Amino acid sequence: MTDVDFIVLDVDGGAMLRTCIDSIKRQTVTPHRIIVFDNGSRTPVELRDAEVLRSEENLGFAGGVNAAFKYVTAPFVALINNDVVLDEDWLATVLDPMQDKGVAAVQTILRRNAKKLDGAGIDISDGTYRQTLHVENAWGVSATAALYRVAALGDHVFDERFFAYYEDVELCARLHEAGWRTHAVPLVKATHRGSQTAPLLGRDAVRLRTRNRYWVARMHRGVGSISSLLWEDMKLLVRGRSSLRGIIEGLCSTLS
Repeated sequence: MTDVDFIVLDVDGGAMLRTCIDSIKRQTVTPHRIIVFDNGSRTPVELRDAEVLRSEENLGFAGGVNAAFKYVTAPFVALINNDVVLDEDWLATVLDPMQDKGVAAVQTILRRNAKKLDGAGIDISDGTYRQTLHVENAWGVSATAALYRVAALGDHVFDERFFAYYEDVELCARLHEAGWRTHAVPLVKATHRGSQTAPLLGRDAVRLRTRNRYWVARMHRGVGSISSLLWEDMKLLVRGRSSLRGIIEGLCSTLS
């Protein structure tokens, strides 16, 4: 058994959640605890092999993770999306870089399927935020499936104002500014089906994705570029993949 607690956020994941939990239980290194946070599911989650916490309302990814994080007692916490399936040696792989006490967060490369990669970390080199497929370009780690050092996180993981999307980018910016490092392992060790719960947010998903990018750039100097984000959004608006309301909120909201 290791000093790692797992947090899996779920909203009506059903069989998908079961598959995720099974992959955690098959790890070659046994987790300390598995905490499932039921984030307002219509049918409450019932599991015998994990600790289930429940909110009657959807607190968002940021709020749900923070609520579950209050129950973490181990020195490391793994955040795993309910649409992720881990290879059996995922935990052993991400624990190894944590021997360097200056590392706060670790991820591996994720595959989308047997033939296609999903992501190898967060790239900010062009002034926007995107998943890279090359670990050498990884400025930060994605919370899709990542291990974090609890001592680096303080009393909460994410800024709950973000609700969902890009909260992990903002977290990486905070960690880097505090002197911590993040690490992407150049090995494919997990499968991510991709945005399986996004439809639950409906039209708000595009607004939040748009808004939160500007928030990160405004909150953290040098992490993203407003002009680059605007240029990208002008092109995305034509295809309905950006939100004018999200741009306005992102640029004009009061951020303390």
